[in-house]
Amino acid sequence: MSTTTTSSATSSTSSVATASSLAASARVKTFVIVFALAAPVLYVLCELLSMPLFTYHPATNRIDLGWAPGRKGEGPAMYWYGWTATMLIGCAVLGGLATLLPERLINKIPLALIWILPILALGPLAWALMPFWTKG
Repeated sequence: MSTTTTSSATSSTSSVATASSLAASARVKTFVIVFALAAPVLYVLCELLSMPLFTYHPATNRIDLGWAPGRKGEGPAMYWYGWTATMLIGCAVLGGLATLLPERLINKIPLALIWILPILALGPLAWALMPFWTKG
């Protein structure tokens, strides 16, 4: 009976170790760090340079590739979805490429940048949105 208990405890311990091994992987850590660092930077660049992957026109349910102006009588065009898609693809590519770097390079990145960069991104984003609240 104790043999069954031991093997049961061993199997549950190994399944816990297997489930958490992905989070402990150095490559996953590298991917997540680079993704988190690149996200605010790429989003601000996409917004300031008007580089959405696509433009969504909600009134007509039309999607145009790249940037497209809103059409008269159809309401405003929505670029946010395209900026977000561009940013996600760019971050995934950069994160994937970063997994090829040696781990010692990634360990030199200060993790404080993960919260500093989004705070710094608020300034340029607020400046870019200023026409929406200054129109009189």
